[in-house]
Amino acid sequence: MIKLSEIARTPALLASKLLKLEKQGRFSALLNDYVEVINGKVCLPELSQTTAYERAELLLRYGALIGFFGHSSQIANSQEQSKDLLTSARDQFAKLNDIPKLAECENYIALAYWRLGELNEASIWLNTSIARKCSAQSYSRLHAYVVASLLNIERKKFEDNLGLLKNVENDFLAFGDEHLQGMYYSNLAISLKDLGITESALTCFERARRYFDRSKHRIYTATVENNLALLYKDLGLFEKAHESIDVAIRMFLTAKDKTRAGSSLDTKANILLAEKRFTDALQTIDRAAEILERGENAAYHTEALVTRSRILLHLDRFTDAMFSIMKAVEIQTVKVGEERARELIEAFEREVAAIHSTPVAAREFGRASESGIHLLLPGSLGNFKSYAAIRIHNSFLERFGLKRGRLAIIADESVKRGDIVAVEVLADRSVHCGVYDFDFGIVCLDRGDQEPELFNQSEIRVLGKIIGFGEEVSTQSGPVVVQPISM
Repeated sequence: MIKLSEIARTPALLASKLLKLEKQGRFSALLNDYVEVINGKVCLPELSQTTAYERAELLLRYGALIGFFGHSSQIANSQEQSKDLLTSARDQFAKLNDIPKLAECENYIALAYWRLGELNEASIWLNTSIARKCSAQSYSRLHAYVVASLLNIERKKFEDNLGLLKNVENDFLAFGDEHLQGMYYSNLAISLKDLGITESALTCFERARRYFDRSKHRIYTATVENNLALLYKDLGLFEKAHESIDVAIRMFLTAKDKTRAGSSLDTKANILLAEKRFTDALQTIDRAAEILERGENAAYHTEALVTRSRILLHLDRFTDAMFSIMKAVEIQTVKVGEERARELIEAFEREVAAIHSTPVAAREFGRASESGIHLLLPGSLGNFKSYAAIRIHNSFLERFGLKRGRLAIIADESVKRGDIVAVEVLADRSVHCGVYDFDFGIVCLDRGDQEPELFNQSEIRVLGKIIGFGEEVSTQSGPVVVQPISM
C-alpha cells in the first residue's frame, strides 16, 4: 500500500495535485504516481493520518479522477469505484455540513452515471446538486451546469441547452476558471452546430480550444478537434474534416485515451460515409466498435453501432444492419429507457427510406382489399414496376429464406426456368410457390423435398418472380424491410 507521506508532504498538497491532474486531463499520471491497481481495482494510499475534512476532500479528488482515468483507460468497473469513493466523500461532507462540497460530489456522481449511459440516474443526482444553496459563481454550481449540458446533448435537447448555457455565460466568465470556461464553450458550440448555427458554433469552438490550450488540457483540445470535424463534415468540407479528426485521433492515442480514440474513429467513419466511401467507412467503424465495446461508455458504443448500421444499409447488407441497430436498441432500452430506444428505431427506418427506393405499397394476394403494407426495398430490388406480397404458411422454401410466417415479395417480372415464382390457381384463387419449370404446356413448381406440383398452363396465372422476403407485420400493415432471397 502506498503511504500518503510517499506522494505528498501534506494531504492538502496531495489534493491540490490531484485537482491539477484533473484540470489538465493528465489522467494516466494518476496510475504512475498516486495509486496502485491490484486485480483490476484502484487502491488508494493510506488516509488514516488525515483530518475528517482532508479525508473527505481526498476521497472526492480520487473518486473524480478515477472516474476520468477509468473512462479513458477502459478499466473494468471504474465508474462503480468512482461512485463508491464519491459517495463516501459525500457522506463525510454531510457530517461537516459543507453544502458546496456536497453538491460537488453529486456532480461527479452524475458524471459517472453519464459515462455509463444511465441518464435518468445522472439526472437525479444532478437535480439534487442544483437544488442545494450554492453561490451562482461557485465551482460546484458552474460544474453542475457543465454536467447538465452534457445530459442535454446526449438527449439531443439542443434548444434547451442553449437556454441553459446562455443564461449563465457571465457567471462562467466572472469565475475565471479556464478549464470550466473551455467546457462551457465546447458544449455550447456542440448545440449550436447541431442546430445549424454554424458561424456561432465555429466561434465557440475556437474559444473552447483557446481555453483548453491555456489550461493544458490536451484531451479536451482533441475533443474540440473531433467536434470541428463533424461541423466541417456537415458543411461538405471533407478535407478539413479529415485534417481535424486525424489530429484528434493522434492526440487521444498520445494521451492513452482509448475511449475517445474509439469515438473519434466513429467520427471519421461518419465523414467517410458522407463521402460515400462505404468500404473505408465500414473498416473504420469496425475498429471503433471493437474499441468501444471494451469500455463502459454506453453512449459512445451505441453511437458506433448506429453508424455501423447506416453504413451497412448503404452496402446493401440488411441483415447485418438490422443486427447492429438491434444491439444499439438493446443497450438504450436498458440504460435510458424504451422512449430513446424507439427513437433509434424510427431513425433507422428513416435511414432505410432515404437510402433505398421510395416505400411502395404492396397488394397482398389472398385478401379482398389492398393491404397497408409498405415495402422498404434495397437498391438492388427497387427497379420493378409493381410489387405484391404473399404470406408463407409452410416450410417448403426455407432454403431460400422464405420461412413460415414471412412475406414473400413478388415483382412484376417475366419468369424463366429456375426462378422462384408464385402462381395463382384460377379455379380457387389459391397461390402456390416454387422453383419454376415449363414444358409442353405443363408448369412444374419444385418445392424442395416435397413432390413437385404440376399444372396445365391454362389452369393458372403466373403472378411473378419472388425477389425477396420481409418479416410479417402483426398489424397487417406498416413498413416491411425487404431482403433479397438467397439463391
